[in-house]
Amino acid sequence: MGIIFLVIWLVIFAAIAAILGVIGVAVVYPFLSKNARRRKMLLTFLTPIIGIASYVGSSVIAMIIISELLNVDIGFGDSWKAPLPNGYQLISVDMPDNGSIYKDDDHRTEGIDGVQQIEVIGDSVIGLSSNKYFLLDTKIHKVTYYPSVFELQKSVRKSNIALISNDDYCWSVREKAYIIGGIICLLFTLSVLFIMWKVGLTR
Repeated sequence: MGIIFLVIWLVIFAAIAAILGVIGVAVVYPFLSKNARRRKMLLTFLTPIIGIASYVGSSVIAMIIISELLNVDIGFGDSWKAPLPNGYQLISVDMPDNGSIYKDDDHRTEGIDGVQQIEVIGDSVIGLSSNKYFLLDTKIHKVTYYPSVFELQKSVRKSNIALISNDDYCWSVREKAYIIGGIICLLFTLSVLFIMWKVGLTR
């Protein structure tokens, strides 16, 4: 599904780029002098195509790099993954609000299924799973379940528990990296377009 999803978006981006190119040529044509008119029309048509291709291409590369560095999913497709303390991972397929917590990918240690919300406190992970609250001590690989949030609060000695959804946790892990990566990709795209116009207008 991930590859199909990517191909669909590539087709959509290509169509949008071509349409924007045609619109751009139609808009600037009346204002172009006869001097290098064809060259400027071609550059105008190519600008959204090269711009979108550069940004999308560099973004995919950035997402792959971030995935390797932060041990998260690549960012598109039907599976999600985010790291937890001491080698544990929050994993979900198809439905991010129904995740699982396991150590590594082989599921050899005791895990937790049906995870809906979590919070990381030091080496511990607390959360809500299948209408039960849990405390996972990732150091000793022990899971304890509680019938209510009040019992969980007593156990962790924390009056203010701030559980967040799996989606929000996965985003929080990569948020800064994605923002930085997005800025770098934008600067790269602008540089490519600048070079294209500079070379294209050079006689």
